[in-house]
Amino acid sequence: MTTILNQKIHLSTALLVILGIVDLLSTIAWLNLGGAEGNPLFRQFLAHGIPTFTLAKIAFMAGPIAILEYARTKSPHSAEAGTWIAFIAYFGLWGSQLYRLGQTLPT
Repeated sequence: MTTILNQKIHLSTALLVILGIVDLLSTIAWLNLGGAEGNPLFRQFLAHGIPTFTLAKIAFMAGPIAILEYARTKSPHSAEAGTWIAFIAYFGLWGSQLYRLGQTLPT
């Protein structure tokens, strides 16, 4: 019997995790510069402090990744496609938000 822990790490999963970490760190940096969290759900977590906010961000990333990795054991091609779709969507949203924030900075 193969378990999820014995599986190799796929590039799509690694990139999704890295993007989640970059998103978390860039959000914390933005908050330290006086910015605000745009997501109403995570704004509620942030009201309880950075540690709670960080744990929530990690949990909301780990849950879907665990589901995708479980799906990979049942339908590898579909899970791989789903992971790439998730990465591309996340990167697009993160990048567009970063661009939008860059437009608000003084020149």
